[in-house]
Amino acid sequence: MISDGNGNGEVGSVEHRHDQIGAPERTPEVVPLTIDVSNDFSEGVAGFFERWKSLLTGLGITGRHALQPVTTLRYPREKLTLSPRWRGALRLRGVLGRDEISIISELPTDYNLLIEELYRDERLPPCVGNCPANVDARGQGYFLGEGKAPEAYELVRDRNILPGVLGRICHHPCETACRRNYYDEPVAIRPLHRYAYEEYAKVAEARLVPFERTRDQRIAIIGSGPSGLTAAYDLMKLGYSVSVYEKEAKPGGALYSGVPSYRLPRSVLHDEIDNLVSLGMELKLGVEVGKDVPIDYLIGEYDAVLIAVGLQESRILPVPGNDAEGVMGALPFLRDANWKGDAGVTGKRVLVIGGGNVAVDVARCALRTGATEVRLACLEGEEEMPCHPWEIEEALDEGVIAMCSLGPEEVLVDDAGRVRGMRMRECVSVFDAAGRFAPQFGEEYTEVDVDVVVFSIGQAPVLADVVAGSDLTLTERGLLPVDGTLFTTNQPGVFASGEVVTGPGSAIASIATGHEAAISIHRHLQELPLAQDRVSRPVPVYDRYQVADVEGIEANRRRVHLPMAKPEERATDFRQVELGLTSLEALDEAARCLRCQSEVCVGCTFCARTCPDYAIEVERVDDPGERRVTHYDLDLSKCCFCGLCAEQCPTDALTHTGQYELSFFHRDLTIFDRHEMVRDGEGSRATGRDAVHDETREVSG
Repeated sequence: MISDGNGNGEVGSVEHRHDQIGAPERTPEVVPLTIDVSNDFSEGVAGFFERWKSLLTGLGITGRHALQPVTTLRYPREKLTLSPRWRGALRLRGVLGRDEISIISELPTDYNLLIEELYRDERLPPCVGNCPANVDARGQGYFLGEGKAPEAYELVRDRNILPGVLGRICHHPCETACRRNYYDEPVAIRPLHRYAYEEYAKVAEARLVPFERTRDQRIAIIGSGPSGLTAAYDLMKLGYSVSVYEKEAKPGGALYSGVPSYRLPRSVLHDEIDNLVSLGMELKLGVEVGKDVPIDYLIGEYDAVLIAVGLQESRILPVPGNDAEGVMGALPFLRDANWKGDAGVTGKRVLVIGGGNVAVDVARCALRTGATEVRLACLEGEEEMPCHPWEIEEALDEGVIAMCSLGPEEVLVDDAGRVRGMRMRECVSVFDAAGRFAPQFGEEYTEVDVDVVVFSIGQAPVLADVVAGSDLTLTERGLLPVDGTLFTTNQPGVFASGEVVTGPGSAIASIATGHEAAISIHRHLQELPLAQDRVSRPVPVYDRYQVADVEGIEANRRRVHLPMAKPEERATDFRQVELGLTSLEALDEAARCLRCQSEVCVGCTFCARTCPDYAIEVERVDDPGERRVTHYDLDLSKCCFCGLCAEQCPTDALTHTGQYELSFFHRDLTIFDRHEMVRDGEGSRATGRDAVHDETREVSG
């Protein structure tokens, strides 16, 4: 009970304050309290004896319990499961020279399933997962490092149908995800494609064995670009007969007509397509479907038809003066430059409208065909240009003048109807807050004196003649309605792939659609559901690395850089800009591949570099065909079991075990050598090299 010291009980009780609202006007500085504590024992002598009686009663209870037997509570036995990240003694799952690097290879129908399983099990290398076609770049590096260039080429060709071509023009998303970005510089995967092709070309005749035809069905493919050729390769591998129709006199599609030869020599393109013919592909050149042969004939003659005609028409902005003499589209300009070596710009000033890779190709071709001045104008700022950074850098080196943040307002025309200039308007922003394309223009204008304007703002398909007379329909914009997952059209047995489906994109992305279309065609011909139980290609998302500081990095860890022809020389003709790798450079670069997620130690030494206690020593040999880890020592007397080394291991070969019991009779036994490091890791005890003299444990090499 609480009182105020004056006999007034319960002054501070909850009941007394319950009906009050708000805080008291003043909080008292001193609140006197008296506490009454009740006493259960009597007063005087009687209370004395009562207290002793209570004490003796308690001692008696304690004594009785002390004499009783001890009762042990037993809980059900549970097996202790250790986390795989347990900080026990380290071990290696595999070692280069003793264990093989697994190769990612499977039939086209099962490849997506394999990629999905590897990704789910965290065994998919980032370079493979980030490639639209899931090319086994890790396997390429392994084969090249072992001196097996033809095997490397054939492995890459299974998913990238034209390694020699893509080795020159691919935008290499594989290198963007390469884990070496985190440490120094990515592996030069694209140039290694080119090297593998050059080595394969020396022995191609002996290795080209036609695919066996095991099925009766026949497939017609319209277009010989990367997507159509990919589908042809996959279908031939599955045992079908394939015929490819190409309207031009030479195959290759946009690779032949649009990619300049300073980037892609025509001999390389046609050589790789000839190899496909040697594998069994029938190639019909100079046959335009829709004019020379109606598509209905193909539908009736073949069991399936694939439309892979790409984009053949350039878009031109509807600005005033766009019909003047001297206004061109990018694709006709590139065709003239590539096929004739003359685009009609000799001695003229050229303005290219656009900021993509095609626009950069147009600008560089204009220089090579005699233009006296070439400008490139785009809406985007310098840091926003959609072209690849290395493309515009090479163009600027050659003399192209970039004009960023400007949009075309009007083509200026002289009295004769010829182009005399272009009025440009300041572009203050290209995208809105949601990231949508919504250019906003300022009030400032710029006029440029030019003689030729080339619009490179996009391409469109030309399909009216192709589908004429068939049940295939086009949209109001002239597009072919296609299921973007199954690549089917509104007519059974007719499929489509490539840029005619996806719009403008990269060659490797078109190749990826060719693989998917081939699977749909195979399922259709085998009367299987197109979607049921079908595994779609997973699209992993990987970390993007900030550019590493490579100052002070050893030369043998640095990426090899392709030598380039001098800008002032290469801009005068169509000679190759990139000069390729030597055999020694290619072998050294292949050795830089970390063989990520392979669970095989390749002696990269990142664990030793990371260890704060210098407990790890690693050595390897990089001789072609004899690459191996020769020395791997872990000194457990120094190890602090922090786990940093295992976290850094790019191959996931170095792992902790549950062997947390360390029992050694000699200090030397705390050093685990290469053979001890590849122990099974079972149990909870690590005994070091107790059995080092047991010859049955010795592993050769």
